[in-house]
Amino acid sequence: MKPATDPQNDTRKRILDIAEELLLTRGFNAFSYQHISSVLGVRNAAIHYHFPKKSDLGVALIQRYHRRLNRLAESCSGEDMLAQLERFFEVASSYYEKDKQVCPSGMLSTEFHTLPEDMQGEAVVFIEAMRLWAVRIVSEGRAQGVFTFQGEPETVGMLLFAALQGALQLARVDPVYLHDIKKQLRATLGVA
Repeated sequence: MKPATDPQNDTRKRILDIAEELLLTRGFNAFSYQHISSVLGVRNAAIHYHFPKKSDLGVALIQRYHRRLNRLAESCSGEDMLAQLERFFEVASSYYEKDKQVCPSGMLSTEFHTLPEDMQGEAVVFIEAMRLWAVRIVSEGRAQGVFTFQGEPETVGMLLFAALQGALQLARVDPVYLHDIKKQLRATLGVA
């Protein structure tokens, strides 16, 4: 009889889970394999087995975020545009509510110039997917008459995305910023 879980994949998942928490609370450059191995109770070699280089771990994290984003955007694509906007907002809120974390796109763009090249490539693809989701929401919302705003959907979508990233950073200082930015974004889109 086969075990319910594969211990090798379980260890890999646990490494990714711990690395994700460290990335979103400290940043990629502020943690090492030692931070992960001490939480897991293993030697660094166990982490190197799954991720020979730290950038391999970073790439795997970004790809994991991208898969989650794709699943989320696809799961809410049939919802009305107000619901999709709120789901977009929930992404930011969920990170903040978990230990005042910054979203992956915010952390990756903050550290972008110091990331290894392979991670930079993955980060660009992931951040672009997040931006395009915001653009799609405001574009379709305007086309359906749900949103009314001045400017082009491309630019307003970027404003939505950038404002939420900034709000997450500021909310670490004062949580009211995240609430206020979301309220203003709704007003900017013409949502009561």
